[in-house]
Amino acid sequence: MRKYIALVLIGMAILLGSNDAKAQSGFVDRQAMIDSMTTIDPEVMRYFPRWRICESDLQIQIHKSFKTLGYPEENLDMTRIIVLSMPHQYVEDPYEILSVECGSESMNATELEDNLGLLLDFISGDVPFATNVYSFDLPKRDYCYTDLEPDIPVTIPQQEAIVNFMEPTNVEHSISLSLFEQTLKIGDTGFWFKAKIGNDPIGYHFWSAGEAQVLLKKPLYFNKDAATSERIPYLLDIHLGYSYRITSGVNGTNTALNWVGERALNTVPGGKVVFGTDFHLPVYPEVGLHINMELPLETFLEPYAIDDEGNYAIDRNKSIEFKDNMFKDDRALNEEIDILGTAPVLKATGQVTAFYNWWMNNKSSENYVRVDLGISYSEVQELAVYKENYNDNGAKTSKTFFDNKEINGLRTWKPSELGDWVYLKAEYRNSASNPFGFSLQYSNQIFLGRVYVPIFGEWLYLEAKYATPLRAARSYEATNFFMISPVLRLSI
Repeated sequence: MRKYIALVLIGMAILLGSNDAKAQSGFVDRQAMIDSMTTIDPEVMRYFPRWRICESDLQIQIHKSFKTLGYPEENLDMTRIIVLSMPHQYVEDPYEILSVECGSESMNATELEDNLGLLLDFISGDVPFATNVYSFDLPKRDYCYTDLEPDIPVTIPQQEAIVNFMEPTNVEHSISLSLFEQTLKIGDTGFWFKAKIGNDPIGYHFWSAGEAQVLLKKPLYFNKDAATSERIPYLLDIHLGYSYRITSGVNGTNTALNWVGERALNTVPGGKVVFGTDFHLPVYPEVGLHINMELPLETFLEPYAIDDEGNYAIDRNKSIEFKDNMFKDDRALNEEIDILGTAPVLKATGQVTAFYNWWMNNKSSENYVRVDLGISYSEVQELAVYKENYNDNGAKTSKTFFDNKEINGLRTWKPSELGDWVYLKAEYRNSASNPFGFSLQYSNQIFLGRVYVPIFGEWLYLEAKYATPLRAARSYEATNFFMISPVLRLSI
């Protein structure tokens, strides 16, 4: 396979370096291709066999040849002699040398053939350098050298820039599947359908948030800036969706994932509406504004009964009891009811951040960084569990809850200090031959780290997330919450 890749790259180098190698018969032979090169593109050179010569006698002779031919002596470096060659089919064959560098100066194949003579045969291994007798058993390069490993060529989709690993914009159809998130690009309509579990922006990933989301994302405004449109095709993206409660992760009920931490946090029974946008500045598209909001669709106006809520025992240091007017028509009933526990419910959340997209090399999309800085908001309200409900057969079916309008002593967590408001996230992605990436986030005084690495090619990855509070953990928070998932990425 490497042989065929190399031949393709040779053709690329010919186009970049010279157009004069065509033979009169209408085709180009292999030796003519090599001899006709005057320059080789540095990006192409990285994929050919290369080695550094460390044989002192050979270093002296090569350095002297460069100096004799009139190359500036101040540019020559005898300790840095690098050879570039064409891949060969059999190990016993000598190499066909494409160029030799001495310091910052170099000779191409034609110059080497015209000027080095026997010295070129030594370098290629066609003639032994350190021994007087030629033998098939001897190595073809019998001098001191250090191989420089060639890079593996990256594919076109990897070379093109994408801002979101799970949402490649450089393909027409895409589907990405993991336990954390599932995304589907609907052809050339620009629509994305997404399903996620957890609430990463406030540090509660996977089922630790007690909620999941379904979203529809649509780009609305094309980027007309030629310098950035390939990397940032749209200046405005909007997503709209619904967040709903999940029952997984309470009290170890999921035996297949019982190694994942349990949860106590829940989301509101009626769900939440989700809205967000990414707006890139038209005058400088790398910079923009990100907004994300989750707002409950209903408030707790009446007691409700529901299954599988996360809850915990009452802190006996607190006084949690019904208000005096709760059972004003039946005082005896109030005295007979015990509050069984408390259940935390995640209500409104949101972020407003400024972001910056940065490609470390303007000519390459290999290294990408995004930084977000802004504010974050989250609200968690305690409910009181006051009754367990049973069916006619005596089996427990649900629990009934009251909110703090009827109960004294329940707590609501909202941002109360600077650290609660700060949102900071930095993400790095490498899109070379083996793409990988990671992100570090501080929000809600919780650290959330994420990393993904390739397993097979571009289609199977492994993704891991870890979260831990950087303050004292609240009653509903896990001190350490870790989850790992395979990621399947298919695109056309």
